[in-house]
Amino acid sequence: MSLAQVLSAYLNMNLLILIGLFGLGLFSFIIRRTKLNLGAGAELRLHYAVMTIILILTVIHPLLPKNEVFSPAAKVWSAQSIRSFGQDYAAPERGGYLSLPTPMGISTLQADQVAITWGVLGAMLLILGGLFIGRDLRVLFKIKKNSFLVRRLGRVRILVSDAIQVPFSYWLPGQANIVVPSSLVDRHEDYKMAIAHEIQHHRHGDTRWVYAMWGLKLVCIINPAVYLWNRWISEIQEFACDEALVDQNKVESQAYARCLVEVAKTAIDQKYVPVCATGLTFLVERNLLKRRIEKMLTKSSTKLGRSISVSVGLLLASIMGATAFASKGLVQDRRVNMSQAKAMAVRAQSETGFPVVVNDLVLRQLNRYIGTPEGREFMRDSLARMENYKTTVSEHLQKYGVPVEIMAVPIIESGYQNLTEQNNTSMKAAGLWQFIPQTARNYGLRVDAQKDERLDVNLLTDAAMRYLQSNNLRFKDWQL
Repeated sequence: MSLAQVLSAYLNMNLLILIGLFGLGLFSFIIRRTKLNLGAGAELRLHYAVMTIILILTVIHPLLPKNEVFSPAAKVWSAQSIRSFGQDYAAPERGGYLSLPTPMGISTLQADQVAITWGVLGAMLLILGGLFIGRDLRVLFKIKKNSFLVRRLGRVRILVSDAIQVPFSYWLPGQANIVVPSSLVDRHEDYKMAIAHEIQHHRHGDTRWVYAMWGLKLVCIINPAVYLWNRWISEIQEFACDEALVDQNKVESQAYARCLVEVAKTAIDQKYVPVCATGLTFLVERNLLKRRIEKMLTKSSTKLGRSISVSVGLLLASIMGATAFASKGLVQDRRVNMSQAKAMAVRAQSETGFPVVVNDLVLRQLNRYIGTPEGREFMRDSLARMENYKTTVSEHLQKYGVPVEIMAVPIIESGYQNLTEQNNTSMKAAGLWQFIPQTARNYGLRVDAQKDERLDVNLLTDAAMRYLQSNNLRFKDWQL
């Protein structure tokens, strides 16, 4: 992947997270205002669906077709400017130069240096992530080592430990575990409710999704929306487990509420919570605990919740898909590589039959005019000025039987500007076709102190056609 693709994909991910969080927040606000209770389970599935869409769109983002819905915010060039092209030129397979908008104007950086910086930051994040995961795994293995297995429920292992105050569950490849504090064993009803709650976390996939959220926080470390979303999902996970247990009559609501309060009192003393674990009362704030109890005592509309959640999910998927397509142009590599140049040549040749040669030298010149900011501006201005001379040049092309493709020559010679010698003192060339004095005289033009017929577009174009005709007769090739 090129630097432009990596930057576009990263910016796209952060943008999709913001859009997803905003859309979910707006949906939640409307639901609260209309006093609908659609159920925490449906809401949780909607959040997971949106997160899945974000991850999929991020992965396929580099494969999306290149587009330019709007002017790219950042661009990769073949050189810093057309003036420094000779020493700065970076071939398409090399890093190039990255221009970024800043409050002080456009800033240009060597793309290789940016790539190295990103690589170092990525390595640091991986190391940091490895340290955090390693710490959590050590804590979990230590707890597991000091715990004893009391029961198996299918693939779920239930462990009892003296080292914890609140029950929690976690997933590792090939194993789903629930760890219960030994203090709950003697309280039979509370013990059963805690086990039932943690099993719901496994059934909902919360113990797996916690890794996805953790990964997003690590990758998008400077995006505050990720942290807000992580907190929000953690709350909904608890609401969804409470709702499932009460609605399925697996627990009695009053007893379950009492259990939450009692376990919450001991949860305050929990010293450390592994980031890859979910638990009965990891979120023990008084306001949240009150909301959990109120929500479990309120009946939700399951069918309506599913229908509305699916509709909202499809709407957000459409918006995020369009955003991912549009964000492909956030960072674009303005350089032309060999395969692109050959494709352009084939397309041009198929339309006119005029032979177009592509090699390293041609590619270099293409990137001089397409792969630099001034080069692109020069080409735009030249094509605009060409319209002023198109009729005159076309008439002479037709008169002498010269291929219409030759109309592109003045773009490179003068940018379709009727330049005087003063604009090109080193070569003493002048006019639209940039004839030097002797060549102009050879083709019947007057060039002296009193008159310079090279500045007469009609006369110079006629001379240029005769000059090109003579070269073609001599070399049997319009390209020479």
